[in-house]
Amino acid sequence: MYKWTMAGILGIACLLGVGVLFTDINSRQGGAKQEVTAPKMPEAPMNAQAAETIYKQSCIACHGTDLEGKMGPNLQKIGGKMTDQQLFKLVQNGRGGMPAFKSSLKDEDIANVARWLAEKK
Repeated sequence: MYKWTMAGILGIACLLGVGVLFTDINSRQGGAKQEVTAPKMPEAPMNAQAAETIYKQSCIACHGTDLEGKMGPNLQKIGGKMTDQQLFKLVQNGRGGMPAFKSSLKDEDIANVARWLAEKK
């Protein structure tokens, strides 16, 4: 009788554990979807001079004086490969060896650089 009682308790514990596991996974997936959603790119006209200034301050060391690329990739024709939205997300969040700039640059400045780079075709 003792064995059957213990087997029943173990079975119930396993079912509860599986239930908690799936509940935890579903709640984490819901949270992950919210984290992935990046803020929209701010609507503002492009200011090429300001974008170049930000580029010189933050990007020139890796991407070169003429966007030719050094440690980072060549950006001379990046607008033909990526949209301003994609560039905004990339500059904001970084990727690979590129650092994220969302903590060091304002969204408006990132958007300005993204629009400026998107014109490079």
